[in-house]
Amino acid sequence: MTNPDRDPDIEERERDIAPVSEDGPQVKSRIARLRWYRNRLAAMSFPEILHRFDEQAKRTTSRRRAMKFDGWAREDRLPGMPGLAEGVRALAAYPAVIAEWRKLKGNVRAGRYKFLNVEWPVQGRLPDWHLDPVTNKRWPADVYCFDIHYRHADAIGDVKYVWELGRLQYLQPLAALAFHDNDEDLARRVANHLESWIDANPPFKGVNWSSGIELAMRVISILVVNTLIGDKAYTPALRAKVLQTLAAHGYWINRFPSRFSSANNHLIAEGAGLFLLGTLASNLKGAARWAAYGRKTLEQEALLQFHPDGVGAEQSPTYAAFSLECLAICGLVGQRQGAPFSDDFTKRLVAAAKFLRHLTDAGGHQPSIGDDDGGRVVVSDFSEPRYVSSILGCLAGLTGNADLAPPQVEPQFRHALLGVPKPAPHAQSAVLRYDVGGYTVARSHDKGTETLAVFDHGPLGYLSIAAHGHADALSLWLHLGGRPVLVDAGTYLYHAGAVWRDFFRGTIAHNTLTVRGLNSSSIAGPFNWSAKANCKVVGYDPNPDHWAVEAEHDGFVEATGYRHRRRVARTAPGTIEITDQLVGNGGVERVEIGFLFAPDLSLSASGGGWVIAAAGRPILRLRHEGGLKGWVERGMESPKRGWYSPAFGAKLAAPRLVFTGKLWSGASARFTLTLP
Repeated sequence: MTNPDRDPDIEERERDIAPVSEDGPQVKSRIARLRWYRNRLAAMSFPEILHRFDEQAKRTTSRRRAMKFDGWAREDRLPGMPGLAEGVRALAAYPAVIAEWRKLKGNVRAGRYKFLNVEWPVQGRLPDWHLDPVTNKRWPADVYCFDIHYRHADAIGDVKYVWELGRLQYLQPLAALAFHDNDEDLARRVANHLESWIDANPPFKGVNWSSGIELAMRVISILVVNTLIGDKAYTPALRAKVLQTLAAHGYWINRFPSRFSSANNHLIAEGAGLFLLGTLASNLKGAARWAAYGRKTLEQEALLQFHPDGVGAEQSPTYAAFSLECLAICGLVGQRQGAPFSDDFTKRLVAAAKFLRHLTDAGGHQPSIGDDDGGRVVVSDFSEPRYVSSILGCLAGLTGNADLAPPQVEPQFRHALLGVPKPAPHAQSAVLRYDVGGYTVARSHDKGTETLAVFDHGPLGYLSIAAHGHADALSLWLHLGGRPVLVDAGTYLYHAGAVWRDFFRGTIAHNTLTVRGLNSSSIAGPFNWSAKANCKVVGYDPNPDHWAVEAEHDGFVEATGYRHRRRVARTAPGTIEITDQLVGNGGVERVEIGFLFAPDLSLSASGGGWVIAAAGRPILRLRHEGGLKGWVERGMESPKRGWYSPAFGAKLAAPRLVFTGKLWSGASARFTLTLP
């Protein structure tokens, strides 16, 4: 059945554009794909290789099997999220939230979409679900999903953009606004968008069926929309379609779970999608099995993907927050259904929240560490710079621990489920070392300024491919007075990033030392590594008045014979000292030590050092002792230096203070950071 609101312009483009071809000029893409498979296989254990063969056999079988889902619903009851409607009513007390929804309504009505910092070409009445907004080319809509090599289709674009639209998350706040305003016209518009997606993406055709995490996020969006508009805006035919597409999603996620080296946040999202679907849509065939599998997966992965000290194993605060949002929503639904998750599950969520809370400055920011793709589960504001803090508020409500709430609360749509928390007091001065996760987090209050320093001496990332880790061993992040000062370069792009992806993950882009321009861990593809640096702490003094931590890593040993050792210490109020050394048996080596500052800060040489200023006001002074030469670089293309990505798809020139010269065994470079 076709949708009567189907845009004829889209249909014309579909006739004009052929499916992706592996022939012709795409030799470069084919070589890249073969190289990717080689590196990926090298990261697999033998049991995983056997699993991949079995998975491929199932993919082949599914290609030939014509699945029908019209008999999977025992009754036409639509599943919904318990308590969500009441929570939306409560959000009426926060006009800024409603205003954000109205702004989105206007944009969608005008055919304007913006996700991941990219604006789509103005659309017709309904979106083109397969259009890449950057290249203006389309992903094939009628090809079996696993036949589309999206990782190596540079001519079409980065698949993440079409996936982001296909999560249908923009329909969540629109449905909430329709419910809030009792707007039947808007509710029908939301229903038309949902039906359009279903009609344009039959199971299991097109790239929107290729990844389990995308299916899981879409399931949650549909559950939200069902809750708020389903009973009024769905025709009987659409109600049947929704139940069929939910059944197809549950079947596909359950059939192709992320396992072994792929079992990171994707597996948590898939577990959340199956648990929620199986629990709330008990009238679907397979629901009980999905709910049980989802619950078991979430219970296990909460303990695996968050270390006992609370650090997220993927070494990324934003990915940790995304996983915690999935876990928190499922924990809430379990409570409301009278089947709460285990005490171990809740305790691990509390430990994770405590780590993120200690990582939070007075302005509600956390250091951006590792990858950040802007992933959310329940969405209101798609930019949301304080996403991690929002999740802290949700966990404070779920666990009843008010101290987990952030210092500033900005109500979001997800608070309709978990309630809007009260802000918690600013964190006190403390030095905490997280041995398993591998961070030392030091907070002090000097000269009227909160100083938050974070030192990385932990693993590269999670599982054999460490997909979302960066080569940032012994890196340092610094926030002053609730604002980021020494920052991580960020993420920028994934599949379409090519050399930019390598740059933003590389050691040069982080606040640490490199020898010969080498990465401390060796990159082997956009989400893979062929060698990983191992860090260990060799000295530690937790005294908050003069704390110190000293650590080293072995990432340069094979090439140079040296380990990089760094000592970070508070030597006086308002003063942090950094000492870098090469330890081992090697010769004279050329090193580069960089410090990347937030793009809105300015640097100037003064009195034998550098003054860092915000809006003309000095906030920090940096001095160097040793034989290295220092200068400031910003926004360089060749070689790539001095770039900062504030969010996925965006990059800005940023000042980088770099020191180069020679070091050898017994020599050192010392840097002193002092508050003015």
